[in-house]
Amino acid sequence: MSIIVDPAIRILPDNHRIFVLHPGEGKRFYGDFQASASVFLDLPGISFSTAPDLNDTSLRNKLRMARRIGIWRRRGSNPDDKPSRNPDDYAVTTVTVDAPRFVHEVHDLYTEAKAGDLVIVPGKGYGSTVFFGEVMNDFDPDFTVTSHRYPDETIPARKVKWLPVNLSKQQFNRRLIRLMQNRQAIIQVTREDDRREIYTHAYGDYVWKESSGNLIRVTKDDIDLNDLNKAVDLTNFFASQYIALKKGELELFLAIGFHEAIDKYYDKTYFGGVNVEIHSPGYFGRPMKKAAMAGYVSAMLALSGSGVTAQEAAYTKVLNSANAVTSICDMELETDIRQTMEMYANIHLWENEVCPKREATKDTVGLKTDVTIKKEVPSAEN
Repeated sequence: MSIIVDPAIRILPDNHRIFVLHPGEGKRFYGDFQASASVFLDLPGISFSTAPDLNDTSLRNKLRMARRIGIWRRRGSNPDDKPSRNPDDYAVTTVTVDAPRFVHEVHDLYTEAKAGDLVIVPGKGYGSTVFFGEVMNDFDPDFTVTSHRYPDETIPARKVKWLPVNLSKQQFNRRLIRLMQNRQAIIQVTREDDRREIYTHAYGDYVWKESSGNLIRVTKDDIDLNDLNKAVDLTNFFASQYIALKKGELELFLAIGFHEAIDKYYDKTYFGGVNVEIHSPGYFGRPMKKAAMAGYVSAMLALSGSGVTAQEAAYTKVLNSANAVTSICDMELETDIRQTMEMYANIHLWENEVCPKREATKDTVGLKTDVTIKKEVPSAEN
């Protein structure tokens, strides 16, 4: 029998991007975005045959035309004031060398945003839901949408998959809140700590560049701070265990007491800050400066709470549902789990101390991760 660990850990490319996109003036397209599973700028009545080129001066004519059509529609579509549908009619005699900001905004959304990038869409007010969308493909000129605000007008759009994230604007850090309140149509999130906060919300556990992030959920309605501290201690124990494993000192780590092992091996240089949002229920997230560390901690939490014995877990397989193909991180995680559980299989620490502590965290604070554990029974051979 094999134990299947699905870490559900998202592995992001180094060039992954995050955009904050405002859904039009007054958030007018907020509902349209959600209903159409797409995002777009306020560009009624135009189309792009290819991804917009920042240096194409004819693009500016199209954008002026879209602006004129939008104004006409919002004013009631008076047939006596019907705008021209020829972009050349919107050419200007003096063209600035540097592209205006709205041209950059169009380029960012329709050209720069690639499949897999994140688009964050804020609503009105601090209590409004912030949508997390993942761009589904590179720019498709045939994909357009309509909005009730612009009858009979198509709008070029980007197809997105809305992620199951339910957060209000007030739950983000102050810098991100300011970005969400900025009136610029689209803004790229570049600060690393801001990116990591968003990745934690979007994916839970993730790997980006040479580091990773860990999201652990606290699901009980009422919790005690002492019980929460014990839960954090358990996550620190598994993080320290990972450090000991990589130092080749796992046997020594497991031979000393629980708190002594943490004191000896815990190294804060492996970690970033801790994002804590606990209102019973809630979560705590932690950036980690090793790519495989977050998956390891979550996998150990899941295994220790699954009823799996150390002997069974020594034959663990890692199958990551969040990635289409097996990655180096998945293979490393499988090796790390097997080496760890082989060591546990020779002692009684797993059954006598680690698993009871994990069971206690389920009872007291409802500690959960997104990792799933399954037992795979080999089919009988004829």
